[in-house]
Amino acid sequence: MFQIVGGVNISRSNNTKSNNKRKERDPSEVRGRKKKTYGIGVQLLSRWDQLLESMSIRSDSTSLNMDRQGCSISKVMAELHSIPRVLINDDFHDFATQYLSLIRKREMWFSMDDLEQKFKWLQPMYARSKRA
Repeated sequence: MFQIVGGVNISRSNNTKSNNKRKERDPSEVRGRKKKTYGIGVQLLSRWDQLLESMSIRSDSTSLNMDRQGCSISKVMAELHSIPRVLINDDFHDFATQYLSLIRKREMWFSMDDLEQKFKWLQPMYARSKRA
């Protein structure tokens, strides 16, 4: 009834029917199940990769393809740095660089006429961030 293989007892009764013949399985059933499991796993991983790629592209605020003309980070930062009251090593500057990293904020910035108006628009946003 038992065989010893590599120091481990293996029972034949688990692998055989009552007449000591191995159990036979329908080969299409076994193969079909493995293919479906493998196929679904591959499909899910592929879809997951596509989803992550899509989210990455859409959320990347530095993407040149998504920036409207005049709303790129480099153009907005150049304007911000041209305002005499904005100092690079200042908390206001740090806030402005983070705030303007969002596309919609850069678009709002771009829609305003002059640097003074843009500076006045950022000041209350900065004040609110300090209170929070």
